Amino acid sequence: MGRHPRKPSPRTGLVMLRSIFMMTLVAGWLGHPAAAAAPQNQEPRKQALEVVATIPDLADICVAIGGDAVRVKTLVPAGNDPHAVLPKASLLLQLQRSDILLLMGLDYEHAFLPPLLEKVRNPRVLPDGEGYVNVSARIRALEVPANLDRGAGADLHPRGNPHFNLDPERVRVAALAVRDALIAADPGRREQFSSAWQEWDRKLAKRLDLWEAYLKPLQGKPLVSYHRSWSYFADRFELELLGEVEPKPGLRPSPRHLAELATSMRDQQARVLLMEPWYPRSDVEKLLQITGAELVVCATTCGATRDTMHYIDWMDHLVEHVGRAYGRPTLAAFEAERAGTPDE
Repeated sequence: MGRHPRKPSPRTGLVMLRSIFMMTLVAGWLGHPAAAAAPQNQEPRKQALEVVATIPDLADICVAIGGDAVRVKTLVPAGNDPHAVLPKASLLLQLQRSDILLLMGLDYEHAFLPPLLEKVRNPRVLPDGEGYVNVSARIRALEVPANLDRGAGADLHPRGNPHFNLDPERVRVAALAVRDALIAADPGRREQFSSAWQEWDRKLAKRLDLWEAYLKPLQGKPLVSYHRSWSYFADRFELELLGEVEPKPGLRPSPRHLAELATSMRDQQARVLLMEPWYPRSDVEKLLQITGAELVVCATTCGATRDTMHYIDWMDHLVEHVGRAYGRPTLAAFEAERAGTPDE
């Protein structure tokens, strides 16, 4: 009797689906009016494009794709709470001089960007301008509320959770929007930008494959976070978000809420608490003492520390710290073992 043909592994199928998805996006862009309208033989700009990115992740992607053809400034300093940024005059001046504005969207920048855009006199970066680039336009958002209830918390996001930069796959999609914006603004560098994007995307895709393999043994393991900013990370790596220290987004925890959370953490054996550096550690000290969980302090963008200056380095850092809390080896040791070489 003949043998059944070997079925592709789930991992192989996932890689194929990703490749098809990215090729579909690229093909879709090539048929976009902006791509069709761009002259094929246009000379590159002599001056670098002035780009303002709201967060360090978008700035890092823009520099990786644009190279010396862009000058990028960031509105939210690395390691700072984006919900606490004030619409200062210095930020307005940056927008006034920019050719392109890269923003996360989904109300990520609600604390500072709307009042800045009300005052800026640069039509390029206004919502209808050619330089206004909301990268979330191509993103499938998580946690879109069915009903808008202000009682749900101070940091309500009616369009869904805006922290999609914690999912590398969605960041690959966001990078396409950055690439397209640079080509539209400087079509003479189409091949340069496309080539740089392709190299960066290939590197991120390869790294994502490593991260998924590294965290695969932890699928279904519980995590707790201070603020509900880690949903995309948990979703991508199939971890379970057990709850938040904040009873509602933007609200400090009560003793009763912390006691209930501690019970859940002990019952479910949650060993990791993720928290951004701008939240008060005093809120979680007793919780950590009671549960024995490990505190992983990490900003929700790259650049907050010397070893997380770039997006991929930052994600390396985050993935490894979560893995180590659950007994995984170092990421370098796992990578070396996977490649069949000893880690020196």
